[in-house]
Amino acid sequence: MSNSIFNDAWFRVSGLRVALLDSVEHTTQQFRGRTWHVLQDRYSQKYFRLSPQAFYFIQHLTLSHSVEEVWESFVNSHPRNAPSREEVIQLLSQLHTSNLLYSLHASDNEAIVKRYKNQRRKEILAKLGAFLFVRVPLWNPNTWLNSIRPLTNALTGWWALCIWLLVVVLGSVVAFENRNAIGDQSQGVLSASNLPWLYVSLAGLKLIHELGHAFVCKRFGGEVRVMGLMFLIFTPLPYVDASSSWGFPNRLHRIYVSFAGMAVDFFFAGIGAIVWSNTSPGLLNALAFNVMLIGSISSVLFNGNPLLRFDAYYMLSDFCEIPNLYQKGQQQWKYFADRYLLGTVAAHNPATDEKEWYWLTTYGFLSALYLIAVTLGISLFLLEFWLPLGILVLVMTLYSRIISPGFNLFKHLRGNATQGNRTRAVGVTAGIIASLFLIIGVVPVPDEIKTKGVVETEISGKVYIRTPGRLEHLFVTHGDWIKSGDLIAKFVNPDLDIDILISKSQQAEARAVYRLALEQAPEELRVIQERIKSLESQLERLQEQRDELSVYATMDGKWVAPDIHQLRGSWLRSDQVLGEVVDPHNLKFYAVVPQEEADILFKTTYNKAEIRLVGQADINLPVPTLTVIPFQREKLPSVALGWLGGGDIAVDTDEPDGMKSKEPFFIVQAALPAEAPNVGTVLHGMSGTLRFALPNQTLGSQMLRSLKQLMQKRLEL
Repeated sequence: MSNSIFNDAWFRVSGLRVALLDSVEHTTQQFRGRTWHVLQDRYSQKYFRLSPQAFYFIQHLTLSHSVEEVWESFVNSHPRNAPSREEVIQLLSQLHTSNLLYSLHASDNEAIVKRYKNQRRKEILAKLGAFLFVRVPLWNPNTWLNSIRPLTNALTGWWALCIWLLVVVLGSVVAFENRNAIGDQSQGVLSASNLPWLYVSLAGLKLIHELGHAFVCKRFGGEVRVMGLMFLIFTPLPYVDASSSWGFPNRLHRIYVSFAGMAVDFFFAGIGAIVWSNTSPGLLNALAFNVMLIGSISSVLFNGNPLLRFDAYYMLSDFCEIPNLYQKGQQQWKYFADRYLLGTVAAHNPATDEKEWYWLTTYGFLSALYLIAVTLGISLFLLEFWLPLGILVLVMTLYSRIISPGFNLFKHLRGNATQGNRTRAVGVTAGIIASLFLIIGVVPVPDEIKTKGVVETEISGKVYIRTPGRLEHLFVTHGDWIKSGDLIAKFVNPDLDIDILISKSQQAEARAVYRLALEQAPEELRVIQERIKSLESQLERLQEQRDELSVYATMDGKWVAPDIHQLRGSWLRSDQVLGEVVDPHNLKFYAVVPQEEADILFKTTYNKAEIRLVGQADINLPVPTLTVIPFQREKLPSVALGWLGGGDIAVDTDEPDGMKSKEPFFIVQAALPAEAPNVGTVLHGMSGTLRFALPNQTLGSQMLRSLKQLMQKRLEL
């Protein structure tokens, strides 16, 4: 508690006669060896956590005594733990905001009302700021959950854990064994034909995810009174309110409630993997694949990310025994700035011990950076999706991260807290603002354009397997020089060998029948001769197919197949590409430049250009000359540059080859040496990044240019 006991607004609340509502229930929780008291209104489901000192003071509030009488009595009986008058006002206002207090009559409670209005204003602003995550309650499922209590207990007990582990392990094994097929099929997961089934899978899995939270919450006696729809960036998804678990005394129970949703996701992801691997292409196969992806990847990236305030955040908060971990982490960094930059000696450190100090410092830093990155990412996504909405979100982000904190800093500099160090605080703040102005608006910094591309040669020949088989031997490795006629790979096909043996047996049988017919049935000789010829043709085709299991080079050049060794022992279908034989001379790098950046190349003289190939990050290939082809294109030079090939360029997912970009682009062409000192290995098919060094500009100019490019792109100006 604070040592200061005076407050100029005390007279406004000192005469109040208040007490906790009869509906408020009380439980205790242990955090880092300290006992905390949790107040819960069983009707409104409001929660409030108090320290022992604050709780003992609240316990003494009665309708027969005024706040001042209770406070003076508490000061006399507990002088060391007595709250200050400011803290009493703050505590009463927070309890009043949570609707946990009852009063006999209306007193002059302007201080509490003022704080209440401020709190309500903050809540309204928070809801407006979260308009992309609107919740609409629809149903109270508590009675229904009570009626199926035996089922919820069975689905959340030890036997359920054993079944869960079995399914998750089997699903993981199946997914690992079919990882290549999963990678291939995932390339079309965002295609227009799959998007409806993707949403159906997401909504269905989200419903079961939320029921997982509700079932476990019910298992430990919690109340689940709200079920409804959450509009996540205008996408309707189900949700339940299992916040009653916050009052559970056992932290393992609270962690279990938070983990239950992810456990459900992993369970159905395992089922999805098993069903997908054992079904042929169709609706069931597609739904199972979507469930597998959403239940595993989506759950880990979002619900399993503790830097976002979803399931893993609450698990981490309970694990490290720090309630409101995010808020306290932000308070920790505000304390650092206030204490060590502004010099406020009386600044309050939210960390109570060294271990908590490390938790708050680390989490506060990481969560702030991640939240900014996510918010900006959503803003940029919405700018692509719907420009007015994207601009609104971007403005709100600037307000919440820059303007509002700046306004609060201004009030803090004028407040009583910095009265003794105002000169230093104002000077440091002015110095930081001036430094930012110089860095952003005055000091020139290196400017550049980076764009993706691929190495190609005009002379090349793809090598196919003409007959399906299992890859048994590879006689060359990626990058080897080979000559026309060199053996590249050898396949085996046991079924083909059996067909050849059967064909030979049938041929021998037909010849025996022919010799017998010479004596006994001369009139059938013609039919038998035709069958012999047919069998000979069949055997010849089968032997040709067996010969095709040995794959040879068709031209001189370098062998380009960086991933073929991973297929050793795998069964390959006919006409599958094994690799390419390319002429290593006259290699060229083809880079894809968006329209807005191509305009800069047309108008600005770049200082230099260099290429950095994937896998050779320490080597920069100098580019003496470049050719910008002044014609818009939509067909990519290589599928590796688009989404379906693992690249960064958005493509039309309805096109099967994955080479048609969503937006037109320009091609920049650069000649490359095949081999030269200090340039590493340059091979056909390698992808990389082309970097143009532009004249130095300030960061502000670069950001303004990017904003103009975005506006021109979206508004087509």
